[in-house]
Amino acid sequence: MIYVGSFSKSLFPGLRLGYIVASEPFIREARALRSLVLRHPPGLIQRTAAYFLSLGHYDAQIARMGRIYRKRRSIMEQSISEERLSLTTQGTFGGSSFWMKAPDGIDSTKLAMSLRQDGVLIEPGSAFFAADEEDPGHYRLAYSSIASAHIPDGISLIGQKIKETRR
Repeated sequence: MIYVGSFSKSLFPGLRLGYIVASEPFIREARALRSLVLRHPPGLIQRTAAYFLSLGHYDAQIARMGRIYRKRRSIMEQSISEERLSLTTQGTFGGSSFWMKAPDGIDSTKLAMSLRQDGVLIEPGSAFFAADEEDPGHYRLAYSSIASAHIPDGISLIGQKIKETRR
């Protein structure tokens, strides 16, 4: 079994620092192949990350982020329900966003531009569809970078813009 991971999203964006958990022969071969393609991150960065991990700080950070994200997700779910916005899926499947569906006739790209003026950012779904399957009504709402206190107001503004557009 081989396990590959990265610290890019959870801790060290930009350092390009990851890890592999595997048998010793596999690790030896992976190191040899990597040296042909890219240089390793500086040793000081690797040792600092290893020390950080050995002290348990990474585990504590992941646990803290998990609590914060669960709270934000719960607040967003409640706000979406109160505004009667349409989710494309139900249930908690991980991640840090919700896929939404605007009512028929509403283009999520235009909705995004309108909301941006009010400081609310949504991600139009068009970039995630093949050209022949594109549905202009899908959009994504992320919550990883939004303080919990701001979520209800942002969702409320989305609901208002959708109601205004439907009139």
